[in-house]
Amino acid sequence: MDYQQCVPSTARTGLEMAARRPRASAHWGLLTWVLACAVTVVCLTKPVTAQYTTASLSGTVTDASDAAIAGATVTVRNVATGFTRTAITDSVGAYLFPQLPVGAYELRVELEGFTPYLQTGLELTVDRVATQNVRLEVKELSETVTVGGGAELIPTRTATAGQLVDEKQIVELPLEGRRPERLIYLAAGTVDLGRNACRICGHGGVYPGQETAGAGGAQLGQVNFQLDGTSNNDTYLNAGLPFPHPDAVQEFSVQTSNFTAEYGNAGGAILNVVTKSGTNNLDGTWFHLLRDGRLNARDFFAPERDELKRNQFGGSLGGPIVRNKLFFFATYQGTRVNNTPSGLIDFVPTDAQRRGDFSALSTELVDPETGRPLPNNHIPASRLNPVSSFFLDRVPLPNGPDGQLTYPGLEIVESENQFMPKIDYVAGRHQLSGRYFFTDFSRPAGIPGPADHILQARGGNAVRVQNISISYAYTASPTLLFNTTFGLNRQRGGSLSGAPFSFRDAGSNILGPQDMTLPFQAPPALNLSVSGGFSIGTSHKGDFNRGDFTIRQVVTNIRGAHELRVGFEIVRVANENINTFQTMGNFSFTGDLSGNALADFMFGRATTFTQGGGEFKDLLGTKWGFFFQDNWRAGDRLALNLGVRWDPYLPYYDRQGRVVCFQPGAALRSDRFPNAPEGMLYGGDSGCPVAGSDANWGNIGPRVGVAYRLTDDGKTSVRSGVGVYYTPPATHTMNPYTNTAPFAGTFTVNDVAFDDPWGSIGVPNPFPMNFGPEIPGPDVRFNDFNAIRGYRPRDFRIPQLITWNLRLERQLGESWVAGIAYLGNKGTFLPVNVQENAAVYVPGASTVANTQDRRIYPHFGPVTRTDSGANASYNALQWNIERRFSDRYSILANYTWSKMIDDADAANPFDRRSIGRGLASEDVRHNFKFSTIYELPTFNLTGLADKLLNGWQVNSMLIWQSGMPFTVVSGQDNAFSGNGADQADFLGGEASLGSGRSRGEQVAEWFDTSKFTVNQVGTFGNAGRNSVTGPGYFKTDFGVIKNTQLSSGVRLEFRAEAFNLFNNPNFAFPDANVSSPQFGRITATVGDNQRIIQLGMKLVF
Repeated sequence: MDYQQCVPSTARTGLEMAARRPRASAHWGLLTWVLACAVTVVCLTKPVTAQYTTASLSGTVTDASDAAIAGATVTVRNVATGFTRTAITDSVGAYLFPQLPVGAYELRVELEGFTPYLQTGLELTVDRVATQNVRLEVKELSETVTVGGGAELIPTRTATAGQLVDEKQIVELPLEGRRPERLIYLAAGTVDLGRNACRICGHGGVYPGQETAGAGGAQLGQVNFQLDGTSNNDTYLNAGLPFPHPDAVQEFSVQTSNFTAEYGNAGGAILNVVTKSGTNNLDGTWFHLLRDGRLNARDFFAPERDELKRNQFGGSLGGPIVRNKLFFFATYQGTRVNNTPSGLIDFVPTDAQRRGDFSALSTELVDPETGRPLPNNHIPASRLNPVSSFFLDRVPLPNGPDGQLTYPGLEIVESENQFMPKIDYVAGRHQLSGRYFFTDFSRPAGIPGPADHILQARGGNAVRVQNISISYAYTASPTLLFNTTFGLNRQRGGSLSGAPFSFRDAGSNILGPQDMTLPFQAPPALNLSVSGGFSIGTSHKGDFNRGDFTIRQVVTNIRGAHELRVGFEIVRVANENINTFQTMGNFSFTGDLSGNALADFMFGRATTFTQGGGEFKDLLGTKWGFFFQDNWRAGDRLALNLGVRWDPYLPYYDRQGRVVCFQPGAALRSDRFPNAPEGMLYGGDSGCPVAGSDANWGNIGPRVGVAYRLTDDGKTSVRSGVGVYYTPPATHTMNPYTNTAPFAGTFTVNDVAFDDPWGSIGVPNPFPMNFGPEIPGPDVRFNDFNAIRGYRPRDFRIPQLITWNLRLERQLGESWVAGIAYLGNKGTFLPVNVQENAAVYVPGASTVANTQDRRIYPHFGPVTRTDSGANASYNALQWNIERRFSDRYSILANYTWSKMIDDADAANPFDRRSIGRGLASEDVRHNFKFSTIYELPTFNLTGLADKLLNGWQVNSMLIWQSGMPFTVVSGQDNAFSGNGADQADFLGGEASLGSGRSRGEQVAEWFDTSKFTVNQVGTFGNAGRNSVTGPGYFKTDFGVIKNTQLSSGVRLEFRAEAFNLFNNPNFAFPDANVSSPQFGRITATVGDNQRIIQLGMKLVF
């Protein structure tokens, strides 16, 4: 997909677009497809506002004796825009207004012989069916009965579980970074996976703060992020993209269980964000927020505060163009950041170790060449590798104990701009809305200068994200409505390398991108890691262009007690990548060869070396969804939500046929590339589908929900439901199947020399090869040594999640709601990676050097097969209490006690389930959230005293999560499988050291390291997967706001906020590598973890 014609030249980052092949045909082909679908939808139906952004209102009308009143005229009016809709009560006195724009409403009920009834103050919120029952009095006076207050707080028409976050919470709670999507974590059962431990780092997240929430016990990537009814998902990661800032958001809902058949493409949660619209009043804001490092605390491991300067500024304006018909809203926010981090930590060789002297170690080292012990742990000077010395000349000596080096990073400069215009048209039966959201972000790479060192090098990136939503609404009659939404979501940008030199410059005999037949000239990239020591990662030069088009159609027909909905959703996904991934190689020094990773580095002997030919993808795919939903008012107390959704999965495919199928042992050869080894087939070959795996046509997802009102007053309800959900995989999971020779091969070899990785092991150097965006001809050559990064079997299935829940809720007084719930789910067809070409252990004859000869298929390197045979289970008990804002304060609190088990990954490729089943990586046993808004009492004052003493409020948010589990690994390939994922041996007893220890003791040794040791030779280790729990997460954000009324309709707001008020250090995982000198030790915190102070002013008019 080529968006080049749509993107200003100033937005083009990464590789030169001129170097690409012509792509006009792809662009216009996809555009033609979208237009054809849109025309078809318009021709078949009359369109309306998106289902995902609306609310519903229902109720019954009775007389003083509680007898149903049929034929009453019920009218709702949006007080901000004048939008009205009318319905007539049916034979049982019921009325229903589906799909109303969210906002404040009045409800009027009239019937000859009865006094007219007017209800004010109805707040209708997204994804919620509000209930407002009405009792009419016999007419005695010519006046209207007016009642104030909102609808019932307990949902009695839907079984969906979730949480509404309203405008007041969005704009007034202390919100770090002004990212409203962060408030998803106020909902019960949601888990901040990125903060507790970054599980998706390195998977290609391109925008800061992309949300990777866990919800309802679903695995990572099973949350569907929606913005005004259109996708706001990064399909490369199945993660959320940035949302507009708080002043642009009206409200949002988080559905965490038993959502109806209209919603698909995720099993964990649906996040629906609704942006603001203009009204009949001209309203606006202006704001400026400031952070300064001098006001902040320092990071737990940093010697001093970061040098932070951060400014965030902008405003919004909305109002009428034509009163009661045409409205506008527009907003802008800019962010500028300059920061120099002060507490980066690595562990580097001491002066003695740089001279080869490791005598201070208690571990006996061996010579990698002979396997014999090194005398006195001394490496002869003649054996010190010159490439290693080149790097160490650019790495400072340690300035702390045990080789610890604490140093400042290079200055980070960030710039972000976002703006959003929106137009709404409301006239009679028609509603039209169009919204465009634009945001871009840039962070230049950090390239060390002469006065800096190589550990300070870091990559950069520049990204532009755009989201368009167009919806048109038509109400054919009070009982027939049509809904159509068109959306476009796209991301374009590139990564930037921060390497000041290349491995080749350092003396390593590596042919890099400058020697390959690539369509661009790229700067160098450096990637190496020394286990338990230091690492260098400068990113690589790259460009991506991805997004999706969405068309959604819903028809709603009210037939008596049934609200019937039928519709479809089509999401066309495109993903184009071109970059220098792995072209300069990646060295890993683990200590397998000498017994110590730093000693391996000094010898210049890497355990593994990986080099590739770049990454070139041109993926297309379509996510289809068809649904039927019947919301049935089965009685005065009982409501049933019955639905079914069909989500056929057609795998993503590369337009150029870049996909590999692997049929080991089969005497099959490719028709496309006859020189390919036996068993390697490609998309389009006989036996290899164009996408590498077959379509899943049978993804039927029934949904059943029950809502029962226990009491006559409607204040107690029992709700339950069960549903089946499917989640298409993220497109990055296609990387292993497309990054394969002859397209862009990636090769991994073992036990290589730093200065000559290919020549040192006698394997033919596969570089340079004709890698690039152009597909080679059928006569392309293949090496004797071939690598298949991965493949999927033809019968691959996408994940299925079956969820169920039971909840009891009670309204207490006029504003409080309390509830308790049980939730469970079962995941099947979950992806799991299995190493199909592991080396077989031969007792007494296995070495790292002969790994390749011992592989099951010696002419191939590692081959990862992605199966869909894993399973997961989740059980949770939730408690919640909420007080909707009234009488100056609101409270929201919930607690989840849960357990999640799966068998989705393991170390042993020959017997995956032997130790693979255990706590899921997303398991968070205890999860508590609390938030409050409290407006302090006012005094009857005037003048200056009134300005100073009145108008104060305090706001706070608290999140506490217990730790996530992790696996203790050996750090040695003692299984000699070439897999490099051996687990440790567990010696028995209790690994936890318990509570009550000081922070210093926890940091020095998080768990009892004496209970673990390196696995026995020829085994994969017996330590259970995810058997140790990591540090928890606790954070309190607090804000003080002072509102001063300057004049009628004009208010000045001053706010002071403290993020992580108590400066509680939230630690990252400890080093879990038995072979690491830092084993069991914690050396970092997660995120911007220190207390940060923010000051700001805001003008509201």
